Amino acid sequence: MEITPAILQRYNTGTATDAEVQAVETWLTSTDTEAYSLDPDDLAEMRSVVWDNLLEQAIDEQRNIRSIRTSKSKVIYLPLAAAMLVLLVGVVVFQKLNWTVSAGPVSEGLLITSAQGPIEVLGDEFKVQFSGYLQVVNRSNQTKSIECTNGEQYTLDPGETYYLETIDGKHYLIAERHLSPEDNYLRFVKGDVEVVAKTI
Repeated sequence: MEITPAILQRYNTGTATDAEVQAVETWLTSTDTEAYSLDPDDLAEMRSVVWDNLLEQAIDEQRNIRSIRTSKSKVIYLPLAAAMLVLLVGVVVFQKLNWTVSAGPVSEGLLITSAQGPIEVLGDEFKVQFSGYLQVVNRSNQTKSIECTNGEQYTLDPGETYYLETIDGKHYLIAERHLSPEDNYLRFVKGDVEVVAKTI
């Protein structure tokens, strides 16, 4: 029996008849050189089939590589996108809560600290008599004003800390934001204060 590419293909796919299987196996184990010679047309057809199969396998490999790259990029980018989204939500929530905490009133009044300790005064306008060096904190979210008994008046911005001092009978108000952060100005607080009247 002549071994043709069609018989070899059936042999490789397992659909050859018993006689074809026997012929192919005899042909494969044969040492006769004539048994290995193929017709040039058959050889050209076999080369064409082999090259077509190789080309098809190469195209499939490229498709698989692209598919793997796409899935890898999805695997990498999805968690990254999720992490960025969580981070963004966290930042927004933190800013919102931080704004709420800083904008929300802790108290509606002023906290005045003297040598006797802190006192809280409610209202929007105050008249005070003091000597020495005081710390005044506007703990509300509204502007407050404070008047000294010598007639000097000061405006206190919401949430700000100030130091009120007497030098040679004259009063001075200094915002803490203008002072050096390394210095602990609270250590200088001394003297006394008396709230004379609330002027509303």
